[in-house]
Amino acid sequence: MKIEILRLISVVEHGVDGAETGAINLIYSFLLQKYKLDFYSYIRINQIGEDLQEFVMKEGNKIHINIRYPASEDYELKTVPERDLIRLDIIHKALLRLAANDLRIQVKELDNIKNEILQNRFLFDIQYKEWRYKKDEKINAKIVIRPYEDRFDFFVLIEEGKKQICRLLIYQGKTTDFYIDDLFFYGKWKSINEFIITGKNKEVEIHVYIQDKKVKYLNLTSYEKAPFFEMMRANISKEDASRSYEDWLHSLPPAYAAIIRRADD
Repeated sequence: MKIEILRLISVVEHGVDGAETGAINLIYSFLLQKYKLDFYSYIRINQIGEDLQEFVMKEGNKIHINIRYPASEDYELKTVPERDLIRLDIIHKALLRLAANDLRIQVKELDNIKNEILQNRFLFDIQYKEWRYKKDEKINAKIVIRPYEDRFDFFVLIEEGKKQICRLLIYQGKTTDFYIDDLFFYGKWKSINEFIITGKNKEVEIHVYIQDKKVKYLNLTSYEKAPFFEMMRANISKEDASRSYEDWLHSLPPAYAAIIRRADD
């Protein structure tokens, strides 16, 4: 599955922009692929005010949509379900605009996506990766992501056929796709009772012990805690986040770190 092919942003005060849109972005990216409406590599939806023009603009295989949608001054004070409904409404209306310009996108299918989100109350387990056990193809390991407004929960599922053997929470990350491949891209069966997950940056090995239903983390870096792995956690204190960020910068080539530090100033 492509992790994120849709992104909702805003340029208005009290708009829907920010990290909180990460969950609905991931849900829509998943469902557009499920319903085979992933004709575009990227769809950016921008909530605008009266000062800007609405449009649907194609750029290569990407789509940019400006949609005028009134912002509520108390948006930040609304409940999570209320904010979810606003974000859903903006995306659905924007995709209807796209459907009017692209006959491949059926309004009925967009309505089905919206209804599925409402029926599931915005709760989805989105499969990211799957690895079969070569000695017994009925056994497989999956990583699934359950997106929330304030975090992404990552689970490893071990299944035998349709039977779930275990489901273990392995990580609670920030609401962005920025780190997912770097932390969870590779999977390897060491034995029928041990499955190992690593990322592209090879900071941490996550060892899943199926029979004991336990998870252990092996830090592969020279730091006390793996910098990037810790930095992208959702459940981390400000002090630990700052320390992890500094360690991450220190781990980069000096020229890259200098560029990032100048950008931070």
